[in-house]
Amino acid sequence: MALSDSYFPEELVRGTPLMLPEDVSAPGGVLASVGLIQVRYRDAISVRMPTRTEIEKLSLPSATPVAVHMRTGYDKNDRPLRVMITILPGDRHVISYDVSAE
Repeated sequence: MALSDSYFPEELVRGTPLMLPEDVSAPGGVLASVGLIQVRYRDAISVRMPTRTEIEKLSLPSATPVAVHMRTGYDKNDRPLRVMITILPGDRHVISYDVSAE
């Protein structure tokens, strides 16, 4: 359905399960499980044609664009904790947001 990778500053996750080469998950979130709390996110979304590898991994029909959703999570001191990049095939996803008017 989608491809997703997360990147972390090494000095923050050294010695944690996030350094393992396999997929890692934890109840309440992997970062929170090691004491790193994200308090805000910055999202950037772009649309492009997929790479050959993405076409193969996602079994994409011909001429199907993908959305690239890049989310950066920050702690209370505005320090970036994680960048997550998700590749979303255009034929399978709707990106929907709720935004406060405050």
